[in-house]
Amino acid sequence: MVAAGGGGTANGVAGFTLIMSFRDADTGDQIAFKHDGGRFETSQRTLKFCSDTKYKISFKCTPAVEFHNLHIAGSDLELRCDGPARGEYDSVWNTTGINPTKKGARQDLVVVLKGPGGMLKKTLQSKFYQKAHSHADWGHKLDSLQWTCTVDPTGNIAVTNEEIR
Repeated sequence: MVAAGGGGTANGVAGFTLIMSFRDADTGDQIAFKHDGGRFETSQRTLKFCSDTKYKISFKCTPAVEFHNLHIAGSDLELRCDGPARGEYDSVWNTTGINPTKKGARQDLVVVLKGPGGMLKKTLQSKFYQKAHSHADWGHKLDSLQWTCTVDPTGNIAVTNEEIR
């Protein structure tokens, strides 16, 4: 297993790929996203979530990188790892208490992963809907986000490229 950080590398690896997915924890359904172009500051795409819903968040790092904590939208979540040597993690995020986003607006969703030698902080553009609102399902289905990451000498992990699958 690789620990992020340490002289700009993660145990000799200057970077890694992280694949992240969001699924409805009850149904396994993928979340939707839409392209917004340059309308909003954070991103050209918006990830769609529902309030009062549980989501399973899964991560896979190649090569394996050790993470212990996940913080998303103000919540500290338990990060489970069945096989640290594989770099695979999952968590359950409950959006209860997050109000639906006003029409025409977006919310910045801050995701923070921390491990022994580094921290990754990434802001995702999102919109929250009431649980049964049909607009939450409109758009493309998100299989995963793929991030190409680099580690600087202080252990900060930067996302240098993002692909949507």
